Amino acid sequence: MYSVLLVDDDLAALYMLKRFKKWGEYGFSLEGEACDGKEALRKLSGKEYDLIITDIKMPGMDGIEFVQELRSRKDDTCIVFWSTHSDFQFARQGIRFGVFEYMTKPLEEAALTDILVRAGAFISEKKAREERLKSSGKAQEEDNGIYYPVDHENLIISYILTADPRLKKATAETFSGMCNLYDGDSGKVRVLANTLLYNIKTRIDEKFPWLKKVEGLVVSGGITGSGGISSLEEEFSAQLSEIKEKILKYQLNHSDSIIRRICQCVIDNIESEVNLESIANEVHISKDYVGKLFKQKVMCNFNDYVTKMKMEHAKYLILSGNLKNYEISERLGYKKADYFSSLFKAYTGLTPSEYKKCNSQDAELQI
Repeated sequence: MYSVLLVDDDLAALYMLKRFKKWGEYGFSLEGEACDGKEALRKLSGKEYDLIITDIKMPGMDGIEFVQELRSRKDDTCIVFWSTHSDFQFARQGIRFGVFEYMTKPLEEAALTDILVRAGAFISEKKAREERLKSSGKAQEEDNGIYYPVDHENLIISYILTADPRLKKATAETFSGMCNLYDGDSGKVRVLANTLLYNIKTRIDEKFPWLKKVEGLVVSGGITGSGGISSLEEEFSAQLSEIKEKILKYQLNHSDSIIRRICQCVIDNIESEVNLESIANEVHISKDYVGKLFKQKVMCNFNDYVTKMKMEHAKYLILSGNLKNYEISERLGYKKADYFSSLFKAYTGLTPSEYKKCNSQDAELQI
């Protein structure tokens, strides 16, 4: 029997799952329940489960956070999301982190039956693969750190932070290694690849926490690999390249500590008036030297860089709420909304309202 953990704060929903009479018929046994992600993690610290069925929206720790935490711990337990139709956009995030399937409320026995049949086959193959690894001596390799590519993670991060062109080759070699480890099993490769991506993004976020002020968290999304191994590799490479481009966009790849400090000061004060004098006071050097050094190292005028950062932050503000143009203009330190709109159009080619409409449509098409 495969053990099942149910995670939901809705007692009525839990009752519907527990009253399903054919768990045993499909090889499953209900052995635990939790009201949110935090309680589920406590349950998992004392017992291993083969299948977890979890709601998405819960108080405390929700389903998305729960899955992210599990994957960061290198836990690849088979997980099924079940929630309302309106939560599907959130379910997509979970699927990118290796969630096995998504089931909608209220409970439909036919849907649950289908999922249990497929999940049983998946778990059976997973256990068989683990046994083959043990018999071939690969279990010892996993214990030595080959199971999770720590060295590759460190190398990729170093290449991202320095915008090193060798990132592309390192990415390909890392993905190839994951494929070899799992004999090309796209499901297993996806889970490991998403775990690696999550850890890399988390470390980048920890290094530059002030980037949240500009465009939100780096940690988001994942890869689905709906087209198989080749699709997985393309998505994996694209996401790492996207992070590197973010580093380049904000000029964070410079080894010069003064330049990095200047860039950080600009972001820290993105919603204030930023000028050479205020930055010079922050880094304790003359404003003339700041301007000259910045132009020399970054190949960009300091004021142009500030405008670029403010426009990037404007993109985030436009899409993250219902702020009016004049409100965004004021938050960015511009006294006139028309001036802000003209700067934004010069930078993006679109007015703020056009940018919001265009990106909202893209988001709808992706759901």
